[in-house]
Amino acid sequence: MKISAFNWLALSFFGYFCAYGVFVPFFPVWLKSQAYGEELIGLVIASSYVFRFIGGIFFASLVKKASQLIYALRYLAWSGFAILLTMSFVAENFWLLFIAIGLFAMVNAGGIPISDTLASVWQQQIQLDYGKARLIGSFAFVVGVVVFGYVIDLIGEQNIVWILTALLALYAVLQMAKPLPMPEEQQSAVENTITFKALLKNNTTLRLIIAISLIQGSHATYYAYSVLYWSSLGISVQTTSLLWGLSVMAEMLLFFFSTKLFRTWKVSALFYLSAIATVIRWAALSVATDVWSLTLIQTLHSLTYAVSHYAIIRYFTTQPISHIAKLQGLYNGISGCAAVALLTALSGWLYPVSPSMTFLVMMGIAALALVVIPRKVDAFLLKRCE
Repeated sequence: MKISAFNWLALSFFGYFCAYGVFVPFFPVWLKSQAYGEELIGLVIASSYVFRFIGGIFFASLVKKASQLIYALRYLAWSGFAILLTMSFVAENFWLLFIAIGLFAMVNAGGIPISDTLASVWQQQIQLDYGKARLIGSFAFVVGVVVFGYVIDLIGEQNIVWILTALLALYAVLQMAKPLPMPEEQQSAVENTITFKALLKNNTTLRLIIAISLIQGSHATYYAYSVLYWSSLGISVQTTSLLWGLSVMAEMLLFFFSTKLFRTWKVSALFYLSAIATVIRWAALSVATDVWSLTLIQTLHSLTYAVSHYAIIRYFTTQPISHIAKLQGLYNGISGCAAVALLTALSGWLYPVSPSMTFLVMMGIAALALVVIPRKVDAFLLKRCE
């Protein structure tokens, strides 16, 4: 089947993030249904982010030509499906399960930087609207977390992996369509010689990566334990899925209006806004116990995640095009994987002692970003743009 490049990318994002919308909040719930304890769940989830970091960097580095991007995504999709298919059969053996989760995390993580690089290539070649395609991914996450949260409530938490397997099969099938036009071979964001080390020698880049790692890494407790914590308060899985869906809907609204809202904002100001909102969010979650309070707090996701993501992407657009793919790799790998892995492990140790204290520690982590954010970043940006 032949479809337009935009539709192919949009369907790819939809399939990926629909499955991811089930995996992030509900996979810890499945582990608990398999009789694993909270500390072990924290260790497993933290380890999975380490594997995501390795996979994202490794698989992205294997792709050398634009024409390889489509095929790489297909191979990763089918590999993820095959690995997850085996997971239920090895659930009772911790070490086999641990290996399966690590392999799945690696191949699943590879899809993000490769998809973003493909989008960058199409932006250069056919002026593809990445924002609209990525918005469909956010919508798919809402579908995954809300719709399948309801399904899980009906059929049982022990079936979560089977739901994920079916969604990944759909994702892999969607990848088999042929996009038109295919990405052409030319100098692009894929082909570059800049090293990760060289990029991090730039003081502004380094401090922004550290700051966003503190902000987004502090989401670790929320990602790993929010559903379990809210369930312990007597809130149903179906309701927790709605709370997660609300946070992503708030994110979508902010992305949709981001240009109008933040056209005149400095990048440093956006980082400060996100860091302050993150401090407030985790402080509030440490004491909130009723659904209405949680509903209000969840809307802050638009500031804690979406604003920081918008700010770092805006910074990347001022950099040479040949640097962007590796900047994205650093961003996804360090803030989205390494930092979350480290803080998930910390959460796994703290959460059994006190869930409230765990959120307060994450609040302190986010507050550190206020010290790291470079105040002169915008002068640097103006210089780069001249």
